[in-house]
Amino acid sequence: MPSKSKKSSKVNSKAVMEEIKNLALVGAGVVAGSVGGRMVDKVLKVDPAQQGFNAKAMVRPALLIGVGAFGAMKAKNHMMRMLAAGVGASGVLSGIKALTKKDLLSGPDGGGLGSSWPTSVYREPLNMSVERYNPDLPMLSAGPLSDAYGEAVPMADELEAVEII
Repeated sequence: MPSKSKKSSKVNSKAVMEEIKNLALVGAGVVAGSVGGRMVDKVLKVDPAQQGFNAKAMVRPALLIGVGAFGAMKAKNHMMRMLAAGVGASGVLSGIKALTKKDLLSGPDGGGLGSSWPTSVYREPLNMSVERYNPDLPMLSAGPLSDAYGEAVPMADELEAVEII
């Protein structure tokens, strides 16, 4: 039976730098798409404060997604494909912003999609004090004591010396 060769699981610095470069190119594509999308919004005079569905606001995401998809499919250079993928990602982000009127990248404190989540939970204050325990016991009398059979138990001064054999 032939043995299977194991691939090396070591991470080399060249592969790490290649991945960092890819992430930087996608990030640059997102920035470029955002800048280009703002120019499209200025040309079309899109009002971001308009309530309800805004058809002009949907031109930007559609254009960015289209340019990103076309560039990622047609570009022969790997770097250009990564840049185009970033432009497409910018289109997706602007599409979500146009539909929900909330920015994904602003986070929960800046009014993003997570802003409707509660940041803290209100709880009623707990009263941890304990009331003093006062049992309702019968008063003891100072009279003669009796055992379990009802016979009187002699007091210490009534006892006679008993010889123990």
